[in-house]
Amino acid sequence: AIGDLDRAADAAADVIADIEALGGTAHFVELDVSDRDSTYAGVDRAAELMGDIDTVIASAGVGAAPASTSSSGGRNLLDLDVAGFDFVLDINLRGVFLTCQRAAQLMVDAGHGGSMVTLGSMASKRPTSGAYSISKAAVWMLTRALAQELGRRDIRVNCIGPGYIDTALLQSIVEAGAGDDPAAQEAFREERRSQVALGRFGTPDDVARTALFLCSDEASYFTGSILHPDGGYGSTFGGG
Repeated sequence: AIGDLDRAADAAADVIADIEALGGTAHFVELDVSDRDSTYAGVDRAAELMGDIDTVIASAGVGAAPASTSSSGGRNLLDLDVAGFDFVLDINLRGVFLTCQRAAQLMVDAGHGGSMVTLGSMASKRPTSGAYSISKAAVWMLTRALAQELGRRDIRVNCIGPGYIDTALLQSIVEAGAGDDPAAQEAFREERRSQVALGRFGTPDDVARTALFLCSDEASYFTGSILHPDGGYGSTFGGG
């Protein structure tokens, strides 16, 4: 079950078609993680459609605050108004909390264990991105707190802290840091790419494979951990 805003339905349909072509079954569930009732209803609907819920990946996130709330997109806290701060924290942190809270309640009620994966960042350990770093550091601590609380229920909770992954989210960070000039954006991207030991940005598949491992029985003794698919960036620049 893919949960996202209504405007993502067409993109989700492509993913669902790929899953069904391989013999699987998939669904799209509309939800908005910044809204408690919408998130709860979406998780409940996903469980209803699938017959149960025992695995969750809480991955919704934004890279920056709206331009209207900060000239720096939230990287500089001094020029960020509270609406921009709330925007980033509501989606990146509160949304993860709501998703995991409701899913865990359903798992406990059903009497079985499960696995939940949150999306942090290499910014979880580096104070370089203002509100974004704050939100991702909080996701990492939320993961650890949930793992401690839910372990006795046989529910594992782990975090993925990706490095530079070539997605629309990375592009939003590029634009927040370099503005609209294409040359400045490319210089920004090249500077970041040069920090990666493997010399390339990651792909969504690099993150997906990490999530699949953490959700699988192969990771049955992992909880409260953070794994970094980052091409080696963290070992040099991110504190390990």
